[in-house]
Amino acid sequence: MRGAMHLDPAKRLVKRLLGRPTVAHANVVFWPSGAPPARLNQTQALFCEWNAERLGIPVAESRRRYADSWQALRGGHGGGEFRGFCVLSHTLFRVFYDDSPGEVYAAYRFHGPMHFLRMLSYAEPVWDDDDPVVAHLRQCPDPRVLDFGCGLAQRSRGLALKLQAEGRTVALDLVDIPTERKAFLLWLGDRLGIPTTFADCTPDAPIPPLGGCDVCIATEVFEHLHQPLAYLDAMHGALRPGGLLVTNIADQKAEYMHVSPDLSALRARLRELGYGERVPTRLYRKPG
Repeated sequence: MRGAMHLDPAKRLVKRLLGRPTVAHANVVFWPSGAPPARLNQTQALFCEWNAERLGIPVAESRRRYADSWQALRGGHGGGEFRGFCVLSHTLFRVFYDDSPGEVYAAYRFHGPMHFLRMLSYAEPVWDDDDPVVAHLRQCPDPRVLDFGCGLAQRSRGLALKLQAEGRTVALDLVDIPTERKAFLLWLGDRLGIPTTFADCTPDAPIPPLGGCDVCIATEVFEHLHQPLAYLDAMHGALRPGGLLVTNIADQKAEYMHVSPDLSALRARLRELGYGERVPTRLYRKPG
């Protein structure tokens, strides 16, 4: 059963926490085992700014809250203890929110704030000058990037900022289940001067209408989708001839929310469609 392998790390986390002394701080009890991040990356700093506006509090207070949250568990939001907390939460609340087709959207919304914090811990991608994706977008007259299952859109936003520094404008079309992240991502687009849209994936319209794009980013997404072939076909339809698909379609570990860990059908479908494999399982070029 998906998720069973997570019980051991979750139990280990509980054992560590129950055996750890607690400290009261501002009427909140937490385990002061971690340390705040040495410095905030761009996404984290802008999150604190956005959250301050959202809550009507000073940015300094927003940063303090973020630092308190980060250091509540050893290693911060990107560490093993927070990973264990996520696993434990998934297991505890699965009685209400399974990853079955009828419940998975509600599950993502319920766990949205926790996933938001985890995604904020991700490193900012660095795109090299000679990266084939960067080179391809430089050749497009009005470059447009589709980021399906965008998370916090670090990859696509990094591309847009890379070309923005060269005087080019890259438009981003973000697609995901609407959670708290949606408002932040649209705010980020305005804040950074990146034309940004967000299309909602919903139970009634799991694949929203997709406009044309020069690059489609779909990383760490297909294993989360029921019927991933339908999504791949939709992305294929949106990608312009000669466009690039940035993805990860290696088989994944079976776990909660990894509802399609075997992605061999996607690899076969791309071969059938005539895509050129530039980097195995990660970068493909559409014919044309």
